[in-house]
Amino acid sequence: MTLELGWWRSRGGRIAVAVSSGALARVLSSLLTLVSLPLAVRYLGPERFGVWATIASTVVFLNLLDLGIASTLTNLIAHSYAVGDREYATRYTTNALALTASAACVAGLVLALAWPRINWIALFNVAASVPRGELAATVAVAAGLMLVGLPASLGSRIFAGYQEVHLSNAVIATGAVANLVGLLTGIALRVSMPMLFLISVGGVTICNLAALVGTLVWRKPWLWPRLPLLDRRVAGELLSSGSGFFLIQIAGAVVFSSDNVVVSHYLGAAQVTPYNVTWRLVGLTAVAQSLVFPALWPAYAEAYARGDYAWMGRAFRWMMRGTLALNLGCVILLVAFGKPAIRWWAGEAAVPSTALLAAMALWALISGCMTAESCLLAAVNRTREQGVLSVVAAAVNLAMSIALVQRIGAVGVIAGTILSYLLVLVVPQSLIVRSVLRSGDAHPARSQFLSTFARVEHRFRGGATEAVNAPLKQCSTRDSTY
Repeated sequence: MTLELGWWRSRGGRIAVAVSSGALARVLSSLLTLVSLPLAVRYLGPERFGVWATIASTVVFLNLLDLGIASTLTNLIAHSYAVGDREYATRYTTNALALTASAACVAGLVLALAWPRINWIALFNVAASVPRGELAATVAVAAGLMLVGLPASLGSRIFAGYQEVHLSNAVIATGAVANLVGLLTGIALRVSMPMLFLISVGGVTICNLAALVGTLVWRKPWLWPRLPLLDRRVAGELLSSGSGFFLIQIAGAVVFSSDNVVVSHYLGAAQVTPYNVTWRLVGLTAVAQSLVFPALWPAYAEAYARGDYAWMGRAFRWMMRGTLALNLGCVILLVAFGKPAIRWWAGEAAVPSTALLAAMALWALISGCMTAESCLLAAVNRTREQGVLSVVAAAVNLAMSIALVQRIGAVGVIAGTILSYLLVLVVPQSLIVRSVLRSGDAHPARSQFLSTFARVEHRFRGGATEAVNAPLKQCSTRDSTY
């Protein structure tokens, strides 16, 4: 019995718990999406649902205000957990919360001042059937939820840092259920589009906020923010360390959120519906990756710190082959049965063209392989190079999407995404991954990776870095069981 309990506390046990709880949460979320999306399409209609999807995609850009701080906080919390230093964790949690909350407040003020000057009807290319006031109110609700979600999302990062990903998965599942209940309630009461957005999307934000407050007040009260711990040097370190993640977030926001805006602006809001519904269906091919990667990330990081490149290579090759095989099987099914499935699922207005469905399927294959590489690069702190490449690819993607959508319609938008990745990102990123997996080339980067936290600790501990470095040094010598 003791052995079993010990295994669940080991790295392998934590991975198993994270993956299994993530699987349950993702299956639940996917099932709820399958139920809620056609309900929303039928309740709002093609035009209004296109507006809804475009607004949701547009406000995602506000996530850039995170500045990569959340991902950096996960690494810092994990470090403090490893060395048993609660004050270290509290210091960075306090400053991360202050930075994200300040960014949200400033952005909210800027939006409030600019609001009267923005012509939402022209921006989203919406017909007169959607009143200007209703459109502006829906955007306001969406932006408000996103801004509140910036500091609220730090709760899940704290869970990850303490290797409690199962708690984060529980919050996600609870939020998904709350969203569906809100949608059903709104449809039953025949509420307006802004109110429906609030009660059918805000459940996740409320659950994240409740999880953050519960963690700071009850579960881990030592993390409660304190004014004396606010420090410009700590804030600067958070921003500096998060720069690579920030670049990747910029690229991700452009690649994954601009498509609906481009389609709506050039083709009309009604054309967003088949594009968005197809994108969501194709996105289900990445479910398996999204379950494994949160657990695989820290496993890569530990193997890298210990110099276990052989394990990293085996795990990476296994993941790439599994990703390619699974995605290939999924896209074959999508091309063969996607159109009738979408017709049954979301209605005739959501059915895409054959060319759009095939292009989306090709994108799923490329994206799956790139995501598998991204997981490895994030774990070994090689995000800055990847971030620069991703930003260039995103800029090329946007330019090509705008050019092609005017010539070949909605399929041109996803074609721009595919071409930008093939031209800019695929080869250089793959070469970086290869260099990481070659032990001879990886040692300098590994040394930099291991010294990051020691350098930060030196600033605040008066140079007493030996105690901090000790656990990291032990990682390269002690045995560990997966």
